[in-house]
Order: sequence, then structure tokens, then C-alpha cells
Amino acid sequence: MNRDRFFKHLTETDPRLFPDGLTEAQRAGLSTKLDVWAKWYAGDFPVTYLAAALGQIYRETGGRMEPVLEAFAPDRKTSAERLQRAYDAGRLKWVRTPYWRPDETGRHPVGGGDIQLTHRRNYVNAENRLRERFGVSVGLSENYDLILDPVISAHVAFCGMIEGWFRPCRLEDFCFADGLDYAAARDIVNGDAAMIGEEIARNCQIFEAALRAAGADRAFGPPETGVDWPKSGRVPLWRKIKSYIQ
Repeated sequence: MNRDRFFKHLTETDPRLFPDGLTEAQRAGLSTKLDVWAKWYAGDFPVTYLAAALGQIYRETGGRMEPVLEAFAPDRKTSAERLQRAYDAGRLKWVRTPYWRPDETGRHPVGGGDIQLTHRRNYVNAENRLRERFGVSVGLSENYDLILDPVISAHVAFCGMIEGWFRPCRLEDFCFADGLDYAAARDIVNGDAAMIGEEIARNCQIFEAALRAAGADRAFGPPETGVDWPKSGRVPLWRKIKSYIQ
């Protein structure tokens, strides 16, 4: 695929998602996702699956296109505090049990990543499923912040939607003769398709058009940068610095 055409489509041909252009961070986040897809997924799945993931990620990250913590907080404690204030003010009426409070490990299992993982069970499940699929142990159960690693996070988003990690449905459940039902597929991530399904569909359709304009549906091509698994369970230094600055 032609990456320049992909980015041009998103910033010039149809700039609804990025009306002010792409920041360096947004471009880097998208590039990593394209590289991860190219290396591990492009040979087995259609570009509509990638478009579906990117459209959901746009919503889940507030358009940042890189892994974030819930409430866009710099750390888990701050995220939990922000969520608790919102809960106390009655702004999280759908939450029955505050999941952001410290779990049995003493950590705050707040949402994190390109697709927001919450609760310890989901971090543990993601680690186990990645081990089953790729034979790697990424250490998510010991360090929740590893979901902020861009390669791990992209895999969790892609595999989670393809295999149905988040809810009892997966991408193939929404594939029909006339294409992928992007609006209904919101249910893969969250049960609010009735409320924001059309927004998600718009996002996905824009990404699909950009991918097709770049020729991704004909020949995706190899990754442009190295997107290997992290060598340790430590959070990358760049992420620590960025969190401190935020």
C-alpha cells in the first residue's frame, strides 16, 4: 500500500476525522498499527477488519490513535480518581460496581490501550490469549501499563475484535454479502451500538476508503518499521516521560 496516499486521504480527501491534519503522535500511532497489521494480519484478514478496528480505536482514544489510559489520565491512580469523581457526580450511571478501585493485586484496573481494557480478568485474559496465538508472554497480568506499549496494544485491539475477547461476538459475526456492518460491530467492544453505532460506522468507512485509496486491499505490503514484541515487562522510557509531561 502507499502510505502517503493513505494519510493524504485522511487529511485532504476526507478530513472529517482529522480536520486539523495529523499530529506527529497520531501519525506514529497509525503507522505502528499499519505495521503490526502488515506483519501479522494482512495475509489472513480483509482490510475491512482493519478499518473496523481503526474506527473503534478512534472512538476509544478520543482521536489520538495511540494507547491511552481512561479519562486520558497520566497514570492509573489519577485515572481512578477522575472516574470516582465522575461516579460520585452521577455521570457514570451505567456503572454498577466501580471497577477502577484497587483490585486484589493493589493495582487500579482502569481502562487502558487502543481498545480500553478494564478489570483484572481482561488483562489476564489478554495475556493468556496472546500467549496462545503467538507464543509470547507479555506480562500484562503483572504490569497493566504494558497495555500502553503500542505493539501490545495494537495486537490486543486486532485479536480482541477478531477473536471476540471483549464481548461474546467477533468481527466475522458482522460480515454480510454487502460488506461489514460497522455500526452493529460496535457491540464487539461495548454494548452501546444503538447509541453511537452510526458514529463508529462513519469512522470505519473513512478508514476503509483511505485504505482502498492507498491500495491496501490489493497489496498491503511489508511493515515499514520494526514492530517486534517488547523484550521486557518494563514500560518504555518514552511512555514514562510522556506521562510525566502530561
